[in-house]
Parts: sequence; structure tokens; C-alpha cells
Amino acid sequence: MTKTSKKTDENSDVASEAPQEEKRVAPAPAQTFQRRSEPNVIYIGKKGVMAYVLSAVLQLSQSQFVILKSRGRTISAAVDVSQVLINRFGEGKFFVKEVKLGTEVLQGSEGISRNVSTMDVVVAKKN
Repeated sequence: MTKTSKKTDENSDVASEAPQEEKRVAPAPAQTFQRRSEPNVIYIGKKGVMAYVLSAVLQLSQSQFVILKSRGRTISAAVDVSQVLINRFGEGKFFVKEVKLGTEVLQGSEGISRNVSTMDVVVAKKN
């Protein structure tokens, strides 16, 4: 074989491999996660207060109210979020519509049940 025939033979090998690559199975589509929470609900956790305030401002720009849910040690953060939202970002536009207090019974690692306080703060727009 000559040099030119070798190149065409190599090119034909590459060309014959190309369709095999196209036959690969497409990757599975990304999993879609279903929303576990209700709309307009923000669960207060370990993030900074301003992260929740900005999230609440965004929610309030699209709806009439937002619910700040917290339990245990994050109750104080929920109070801070509501007050920063009303006093700094609200400029008289928002108010605390309702506060719900409650208790949840949680099972500990040793099977012992514990009572954990919960609080829901409903912040709404003024009409």
C-alpha cells in the first residue's frame, strides 16, 4: 500500500467509528424535584438573616403574603427576619398579619420524645 492509501484506510476507520458514537445511549434526564413545601413559605434555618429577608422580599413582590416557619433555636432568627423585612425593606408596605405558636414532638436518637417549639409568622402587604 502507498502512503495515500494508508491515509484513506485510517480515515475510513474513523468514519466507520463515528456512527457508533452516535448510537450511544443518551444520558438519563436530570431528576426533577417536586416541591415539598407550600408556596409562599420560607423555612428559617442556619443561613444568615439577610438571605431570608431577600427571599421574603422576592416572594412578596409576587404575592400578597409570605409565611416564615421556624422551630427551636431558629425562632429568634424568624423574628429578626420579620422585623428587618418590615422596618428596613418594607418602608411601610408590610406588616405582621398573624403569629402562630405551637409544639412538635420529635423522636430523639435514643427513642426519647422531645417537645420542640414552633412559630409561623405571616408577613403581608398593606393594601
